[in-house]
Amino acid sequence: MARIAVIGAGIAGLSAAHDLTSFGHEVAVLESSDIPGGRMADRIVNGICTHTGASGLFSFNRELLSLVNEVGMGDDLMTVEDDAFGTLVDNGKMTYGLRMTFNPWYMLGHPAFGLRTKLRLARMLPDILRARRTDPCLMQTAIHLDDESVTDYITRKVSSEFLENYVEPYFRAPGHWEPEWLSRGLFLSFLGNVVGAKQVFFRRGIGQLTRRLAQRLNVRLNEKALAIEPSEAGCSIRISATAGGERVEAYDLVVCAVQGSRVAALLPKQHLPAVFGDVQYTRGARVYYSLSDRNFEDRSVWYTRGSSSRLSLFAAWSNDTIVPEGFEQPAYVQCEMTPQRSEEIERQGLQGQLDACVRGDVAAIAPELHSRIVSCAEQWWDDMIPVWYPGFAVKAAAFLEAQGRNRSRVYFCGDYLSQPHAGAACASGRNVARTVIRHWRGT
Repeated sequence: MARIAVIGAGIAGLSAAHDLTSFGHEVAVLESSDIPGGRMADRIVNGICTHTGASGLFSFNRELLSLVNEVGMGDDLMTVEDDAFGTLVDNGKMTYGLRMTFNPWYMLGHPAFGLRTKLRLARMLPDILRARRTDPCLMQTAIHLDDESVTDYITRKVSSEFLENYVEPYFRAPGHWEPEWLSRGLFLSFLGNVVGAKQVFFRRGIGQLTRRLAQRLNVRLNEKALAIEPSEAGCSIRISATAGGERVEAYDLVVCAVQGSRVAALLPKQHLPAVFGDVQYTRGARVYYSLSDRNFEDRSVWYTRGSSSRLSLFAAWSNDTIVPEGFEQPAYVQCEMTPQRSEEIERQGLQGQLDACVRGDVAAIAPELHSRIVSCAEQWWDDMIPVWYPGFAVKAAAFLEAQGRNRSRVYFCGDYLSQPHAGAACASGRNVARTVIRHWRGT
């Protein structure tokens, strides 16, 4: 059996490590943070349980849900009705409801769309039905749709009204994207498979699975891989540990499960696949505020570019119970800044001053809640979510085909090679583990 290092304890790395360990390989997971989970974790900051990225799943995340059952966590899942959270959208002219999954009948009665838009929605149905054959966790299955942006596709196929009032808020609030940045392949693959899908949550927070996996694996926290040096005989990894300076360790193989934007810093240029020069991520800013009491009505509002808000999402929750066991979440407000505001914060170097950047917005939106703020938790991501722009799926698919064909000392996985959500990152990790096992079965 091989001695393997997995760099990164996000869901992609932990999924790969789980499958490789189950096969019999000796696996060490190196994680630079002090908690496992990457962007699928819960972190307590100033008395508030925050999400490090993802917050929920969909029932089409087959690889992840299969893994959940394998580690005996099936009873820890809960399914939530589509309209349970009552999400609203503010487009600057009106406020209306938005469901997390796509329901054509709901759309036909929607107040934000005129008759022309509703009639033209039928033009999307053949594309949606064809897209159901794609895997919404593996973008390489949608390369035949990777030929134009979401904006161009929706404007051509339906209307700018549908783009601005439905598609745009859906991308901006949870994903921190603008639709003109993204491939229609991503949109259609997701849309085709979200019809009839359900939202799924872990009862003890989004990090419940990654915590369980980390307990079962050899995960070494606070150990950052600084450089990988591949050779014909194996790989040397230079590691910086919080507790004890730098050292070099030798492994037979490495699975690199960090964000795609961080890969170039780890490998010598001659060993760096060309696709990593094409990986793009969004910047992201989120702020949580704990509140002094629970005496208010829950609300969640997403904002389009038609509104005057500098937020893409404002949510106030009086009683959130989806948190780690033993922790009681206070009532809180959650704010997501628009992509444009996040870019402005980066230009001005204000990444460490997010409270000052957003507190005035809270006062304008909900002055009665602003006066009850007790504490604040700030989150900034340099690489929040990968941008699957038109043409990138073709490049990623070519890379994955080569990775699957050619035995190597270094392998790669993550949401930038699958699709931009936790279920896809898990699928990527499990797929790369299968590739390693197939390539090195006799080792």
